[in-house]
Amino acid sequence: MSSPAGPPSSSWRARSRLVGASALVLVVSFACTFGGGDSSSSTPSSPPSGRVPKVLEPSEIANPSPAPGASAAQVALARQKIKHIIFVIKENRTFDNLFGRYPGADGATQGTTCDGQTVTLGRAPDRVPDYGHSFTDGIAAIDGGKMDCFNPGAYVTYTRSDIPSYWTYADRFVLADHFFSSIYGPTGVEHLWTFAAQSDRFVDHVRPGQLASGEREFCDDPLETAFSFPTNMSRDQQVAAYRLENQGPAGLQSLRSSFVYRWPCFDVKVLPDLLQKAGLTWKEYRGINEWVQPLRMIRHVRFSSMYRNVVPEPTFFQDLHSGTLPTVSWLTPDLGYSDHPPQSICRGENWTVDALNAIMSSRYWNSTAVVLTWDDFGGLYDHVAPPHVDLYGLGPRVPALIISPWAKRGFIDHRTMEFSSVFRLIETIFHLPPMTSRDANADDMLSAFDFHQQPQPPLILQQRTCPT
Repeated sequence: MSSPAGPPSSSWRARSRLVGASALVLVVSFACTFGGGDSSSSTPSSPPSGRVPKVLEPSEIANPSPAPGASAAQVALARQKIKHIIFVIKENRTFDNLFGRYPGADGATQGTTCDGQTVTLGRAPDRVPDYGHSFTDGIAAIDGGKMDCFNPGAYVTYTRSDIPSYWTYADRFVLADHFFSSIYGPTGVEHLWTFAAQSDRFVDHVRPGQLASGEREFCDDPLETAFSFPTNMSRDQQVAAYRLENQGPAGLQSLRSSFVYRWPCFDVKVLPDLLQKAGLTWKEYRGINEWVQPLRMIRHVRFSSMYRNVVPEPTFFQDLHSGTLPTVSWLTPDLGYSDHPPQSICRGENWTVDALNAIMSSRYWNSTAVVLTWDDFGGLYDHVAPPHVDLYGLGPRVPALIISPWAKRGFIDHRTMEFSSVFRLIETIFHLPPMTSRDANADDMLSAFDFHQQPQPPLILQQRTCPT
């Protein structure tokens, strides 16, 4: 049912008017859809108790000015050395799940549960269950900063022998241990934030019962709906929602009552808009995964020639070999290699090794920075409370690795970062303005680089045999 790129038809417009007429129906309670609300640094930090941030909706600030970043000398060197940035996004892991035992990092071996008990983090198996990781699941788990309302089975962590390649990349390059997801969850909207530093108020992706055709088609199916904050919230309503989020599970029923149905097809500025305006090239190399289709939700991208830049994931390897890699790349694998539970972490790690080996073996290695991260917490435990900077998060902490010949060797970066920090890095290096208050205030990640060092040589790793 997908339509070819091109202008919407008259029937498309008629159907969109039909959906628009019903878009403000309030949702009273969706406990099953959003998960139970029970016990199942330059980025702004959380304001002092009782205070509310000045900006609660990041998109409301037009033409935001960037906060101070790295020194002019560091920026000049970055612009000289880095010509390509590759944003690799995997799925559904927390920092403590992958690196909780990594030496020198802000990890954990114990956690607190919703009933106040302290438990030892168990050793994670190759395949962990798929725990709830919706927007409200994230709020419940964070529990007002107490980080104690995760699923009882989610208190698990890996060791070096379980994920040796991920730990080896941390040994050689930069591990960011205060890198957070942009929003409480889940995958669909998290990926919107990796293109727009906002989600046009959406807090969920399309769920069963909200699909018209049986599969997620976003702008290609105007009868789809997803949950969103209202588009016309007053400041008082925003403040009330923010305070409900601080209540954790206790505030979820009231928070859900503010959500509305909307068609997940809209127009906001995305980073590819800025890149194209500046004459810079970009591509989204997308694996087969119906939850990860962010640009299919952006109307002016989906129905224009821009959508030709959304290509299958294998094209990435072809472009590396043919010398046609764009300035900025987004790379996501097929679902089976994404690390999304209950998929095998070993198979996912092998995909990552294959991708990074290809990058390091290419002509582009000497001028490239790779940021590897995971899109949301997957319901898994983490002990660090994220800053509550606006209505959407930050979400729980996720791992991030900065991999480049210019990345500091064996460095753990403790600065507070999030997905919008990758935007800030791109914007800083390529002279682009910020799009929302999020990327305007994000850390620029340049603390992870040493442009005076001898460039690091490629680190070619071997894939391993995975459990059956």
